[in-house]
Amino acid sequence: MKAATHRDQLIGMLTEAAEIEHCLMCTYLYGAFSLKQFQHEDLTDNELAAVRRWRGEIIRISTDEMLHLALVNNLLIALGARPHYRRFNFPISPGLFPADIAVSLAPLDEATLDHFVYLERPREASERDGAAFTKHAYTRQSLDNRLMVFADDYATVGELYEAIEHSLEHLCAEFGETAIFVGDATLQTTAGLLNLPGLCSISTLADARRAVHLIIEQGEGSREVKAGSHYARFSAIRDEWQALKSERPEFVPYRPAARNPVMRSPLNEERIQVLAEPASTLLDAGNAAYGLMLRLLSLLSDGPAFYEALPRGRTSVVEQAVLLMRVVTDVGSALTLLPANAARPGVNAGLTFTVSRQALSYPSPGACAALLQEKLTALAARMQSLTDSTPALASSASALGRFAQDWQKLANASSPNAPVTLAAAAAPSASAAAAPTQPPAAVPAPPAQEVAVGKDVTIVFDGARCIHARHCVLGEPGVFLANTPGTWIHPDKATPERIAIVAHNCPSGAVMYRRHDGGPDEAPPNVNVIRVRENGPLAFHVDLALAGATEESCKTRATLCRCGQSKSKPYCDGSHVAAGFVASGEPPTIVSDPLPDRRGKLSVTPLKDGPLEVQGNVELLAGTGRTINRVGAASSLRLCRCGGSANKPYCDGTHRVNGFAADGQ
Repeated sequence: MKAATHRDQLIGMLTEAAEIEHCLMCTYLYGAFSLKQFQHEDLTDNELAAVRRWRGEIIRISTDEMLHLALVNNLLIALGARPHYRRFNFPISPGLFPADIAVSLAPLDEATLDHFVYLERPREASERDGAAFTKHAYTRQSLDNRLMVFADDYATVGELYEAIEHSLEHLCAEFGETAIFVGDATLQTTAGLLNLPGLCSISTLADARRAVHLIIEQGEGSREVKAGSHYARFSAIRDEWQALKSERPEFVPYRPAARNPVMRSPLNEERIQVLAEPASTLLDAGNAAYGLMLRLLSLLSDGPAFYEALPRGRTSVVEQAVLLMRVVTDVGSALTLLPANAARPGVNAGLTFTVSRQALSYPSPGACAALLQEKLTALAARMQSLTDSTPALASSASALGRFAQDWQKLANASSPNAPVTLAAAAAPSASAAAAPTQPPAAVPAPPAQEVAVGKDVTIVFDGARCIHARHCVLGEPGVFLANTPGTWIHPDKATPERIAIVAHNCPSGAVMYRRHDGGPDEAPPNVNVIRVRENGPLAFHVDLALAGATEESCKTRATLCRCGQSKSKPYCDGSHVAAGFVASGEPPTIVSDPLPDRRGKLSVTPLKDGPLEVQGNVELLAGTGRTINRVGAASSLRLCRCGGSANKPYCDGTHRVNGFAADGQ
């Protein structure tokens, strides 16, 4: 393949590379979603363990493809172009990619696995494509000395990346690196933002080379077989598959998911329209989540004006995109268990990854906030209506509702007089369509708790309270899989005792547990303590009675806001960091007598537009552990939560004059 002679040609090559990575990610995920996951699906214990392992491995390979897509988009931004998250719908028509790159959605049967191995093959490997993947004889050949961008041919994706590297070298040699890398590097994404090891910012030729080499060696079309490459990993799955099939010829590890499912009426018999319920409505919600995820990823490169006012700025956008990835995984897996079309008995549905014609960008921050709020609200309501058939969607629906509230606040701030947007109803009817004056759907409540039931212990996670202290993902990374699509909490990967240790270390009370192996559940501490965090919240480890808290809330641990900026009051949500809140974690000691009783219920009441009122036995500790004050059951304490007191951590009445507003009891 020839190297590019001008910037626009190189951008065209990178755009095609982005589409290939995007398409491969979707096809691999579709294959993973089609794999059986339960013993009643005619699998032995040994077979089920293998198939579950394959599913995890293929999802990890799909995550690598997302890394490659992100690196290609960083290259595009570095060259002064926009990132490219669009692609054509499946199955990909002949001619859009070279003849050897046939892309369609198919369950992971033996032919599909052969196809995946073929796509990832090194040049030295002799592989045949899967028999079910039709090839068309054609050659794409671009002409020399043209201003228009026409894609050339290449035998493997590795050849495309080698041509991209040669193009970068040629253009940098001719014009200089500073003339080529003109994009704003702050708009790129890195591993610190998206949890994708290897994702780096690109601003020099050396950076670009490293990114290209990582893609080639980890993924498609390296010159030789490398351990840990996608080719080696898919080949290992194929070897194990063949071994299991030789032991039991009836072994079938995949569900009868549709080949090339579509939402609209197909043009030919090769595609299967998903019409049966609940699959059709579930498919619509899954594709809506997928499209919204692409919009959010694209938004990351639009600049701070679009997201800096969110609770955690750019990180909030990533959190929303990651949540939608989880929704896509949950929906994609659920669809492969549901009939697709009454006219095609025995064929199940599958996620189509359909993309619409709409642009992924927004004209202004205000319009962006209003439209995202509307879409998130509608999607949350629709997902809530589907929880009977797909219970896994319940917690995600509530979390999307919370994100919708964040965007609504931005929309109101950008345009205070803008009309309230109407969200689509969860299940629209003809009567609803005829009543445009119907009030908008309510924004769902704050996120429901996520419940993961294991053999010996149940883990409960309350996302509304999480402050990302990361004791869970660092303490038991096999149990808590950070930034992972689909199910991310796996209680059976550690003993109940180890899970209890992680929960007890979680200062916010976001991680809770219930043992059903006969072991003890969490007990109140022997000493009630409140720790004053430097430039941060108040951390309670007490026998807690927090006014307004739900029955299911943690009764021993909580981190409560004292900067006044949290969007989840009375809980801390990390806003003190973005707000630059400054408050000592080492207040002066107030002389106090030791408490005769250091235990007992501690009542904490957030007063409306005012402080936290605390009553009960408790010791206040500095960040270093020094006791700074003691309060007995007969006394009470008022702690500042407006952020303005000159006598922190105590209230001095400043909330009455600084306009602090917060709900109270």
